[in-house]
This record gives sequence, C-alpha cells and structure tokens, in this order.
Amino acid sequence: MPGELTRDAGLSTEEEIDRIMRSVLDAIQQEIKSRLTGLNDINSKFGFLLDVKKLFYKPLDNEVQISYKNLSRFYNTDFDGPELYAEICDCKMSLRNRENVLPKSSIEFLTFIISSGRMIFLILELHFRYF
Repeated sequence: MPGELTRDAGLSTEEEIDRIMRSVLDAIQQEIKSRLTGLNDINSKFGFLLDVKKLFYKPLDNEVQISYKNLSRFYNTDFDGPELYAEICDCKMSLRNRENVLPKSSIEFLTFIISSGRMIFLILELHFRYF
C-alpha cells in the first residue's frame, strides 16, 4: 500500500516464532512461581512434622509449639493441636526407649508409626498421610 513502511507489514516468521516462544516461557515461569508459592505454603504448615531431627533429637522448642498451634488454627475442624503435641511427646518417649530404631528421615518415622500398630499413634499417622 502506498505510504506503508516495511516495519508496518507485520512480523516475519522468525519474529513470530520468537514471540510465541517468549509467551510460552512466560507462562511456564508463572506456573513455576505459582506452584512454588503453593509448596512453600504447605511447607510452612506441615514442614515441622518432616524435620525428624528437630522433633526427636532435640528438646521441643517454642517453634514446634507455634507450628502445631498454627496448623490446628488453620485446619481447626481437622486437627487438634494439643492432641497432636501430646502424641508427638508420646512418640518421642517411645522412641527414646528404642535407640536402635531412631528414625533418620520422615519416611523412616512414618514406617515406625505404621509398624507400631494402627491405634498407638493414630493422630500422627493421619497428619503424615494428610500431608
């Protein structure tokens, strides 16, 4: 058309591919950020249960108490914070009597809970399975 410049003609094939690839990469980056935010949220709520060294090798501190209180506040119909804390203490005492069975990972801890019998650490088992 008269008066039309080359840059007004639209994108070349290479430029169009570049534009599409950039939009795809932006969408992937946004999805990764969204999923990371979700994982961080789950970790902030349940992560203290997976830190076996902190739960069983050290005295329970205020951070653990705050974590189980926050968990029970957020899931107030599903979790009872004091009951969970009492069960963690019971499990810790049970593990103290079996030094050769002290778990080194959360998987070993869950295996110990399940092997102890269905009703002994029911609350902890449910929390691990919920997570």
